Amino acid sequence: MKTCQTLALFSLLSFAFADWQHGQHVLHDNSIPIEKSVAIIGGGAAGTSTAFWLSNVFSHPDKVRMTLFEQSEYIGGRSTTVPIKDDAATWGSIELGASIFVEANKNLMKAVDTFNLTRTKLTEVRDDKRPGLGIWDGKEFLFEQSGTLWDTIVPIWRYGLISPLKFQRKQKAVVDQFMKLYDSDLGFEHVPKAVRSLQFESLLNQSAIDYLKDELGINDAYAYEVLQSATRGNYCQDLNRVHALAVMVSMEAGHGTWALEEGNFKIFEEFASRSGADVRLNTKVTAIYNVTEFDQTGKPVHRYAVQTSDGAHQVFDDVVLASPLALSDIQFGFPAERHHRDYHVVHVTLVSGHINPHYFGKDSIDKTPTFVITTGHPLVKNFQDGSAPFQTFSVHRQLDNGEQVIKIFSSHELGEEELDELFLNKSWTFRKKWHAFPELYPITDEHQFVPFVLKMEGEENGIIYTSAFENFISTMETQTIAAIW
Repeated sequence: MKTCQTLALFSLLSFAFADWQHGQHVLHDNSIPIEKSVAIIGGGAAGTSTAFWLSNVFSHPDKVRMTLFEQSEYIGGRSTTVPIKDDAATWGSIELGASIFVEANKNLMKAVDTFNLTRTKLTEVRDDKRPGLGIWDGKEFLFEQSGTLWDTIVPIWRYGLISPLKFQRKQKAVVDQFMKLYDSDLGFEHVPKAVRSLQFESLLNQSAIDYLKDELGINDAYAYEVLQSATRGNYCQDLNRVHALAVMVSMEAGHGTWALEEGNFKIFEEFASRSGADVRLNTKVTAIYNVTEFDQTGKPVHRYAVQTSDGAHQVFDDVVLASPLALSDIQFGFPAERHHRDYHVVHVTLVSGHINPHYFGKDSIDKTPTFVITTGHPLVKNFQDGSAPFQTFSVHRQLDNGEQVIKIFSSHELGEEELDELFLNKSWTFRKKWHAFPELYPITDEHQFVPFVLKMEGEENGIIYTSAFENFISTMETQTIAAIW
């Protein structure tokens, strides 16, 4: 094990991750007297999985004492549900944040089975009488999924065979390469090392549209109508804004998506509960600073004091920051501004009511797609001010009273006038503003990646920062992977 205190924790996390992937519970050697205290800040996917991985290393809870700080009142971070019409008993609940995961997500899939949770494939309403997916340019639907043979014929006629086949081959190769991470029992101390190991440099150092055109020769229609619909649906960002890895990850949803009937946050509640960590909800960390103590021999020991908004402070051997640095509002003993990354703002609007089909140029609800994705740059001429009012508009629930529950993702808060155009009537509206994921712009210099260990220059020790991985790509699954790097 490395002498550096922080890197030693990396080694333990990597050991736990390899153990989980191989379906075993290998305990840490009891002959080694380890008693560590770890503060984990953030109760989302990264924080709770960090606690769970660490708990798998040690055979006895006294070997490691973990405290998980979460400023909100719930575990799950960007994965949470809200009661429809504020009455879950009558109407049920709906995902407000991270809604789906895919077959390739080994950690989430394994967690669901291990924790005896119930998967479902239905995240949006399927109605045989209505089109499914519709790509809307503000005036007409460029493509509508009918559920018939035409869903195969029309794309071939519109996009040809060459571009889809080229992309599918490349996307599969990228996913296959990414899956090698699960077969390794070694973590990465720096994101660029992981990028080089996977040979993903060209996917990250240019925009998705440049990569698709220059590297793959994808035609504009397929790129801007199909592939951009995926990045708008997943990251609410266009191909000219995101790096190429984002479109590869976004299109993996076409290979099967899952959600939990109880809500995806249940996975992270289980991670936290089974870790044995002391979970402190409604507790905001306000400052982290270095302290030096001395052991019985007089040798200096570097530790960290964590201060919370109630004025309390506690000293730990190690700290894991499992929430975005730019949004943490924590005072650090190092210049954190240099590690700032912009996060993309997504406004989620939930509405219970009746859709206005005329808004989409339809004369009846039966002809209106249940999942609408708007076109982005450069297909924006039909939208007022050259920008679509929302990225996605999807039916998530059919209520017994005839109303439907709609989830809308948009880049700005939708006002009542805009909603009145979209709906004939509505009985319930819920709004949430998320800093959902980083702006996934291309990274041309590896120094733009935030390090996994945050520290003063020249110092050996620092705090572990799991969200450093989010500029690589941001998903629930990759947060659980970042937790062990």
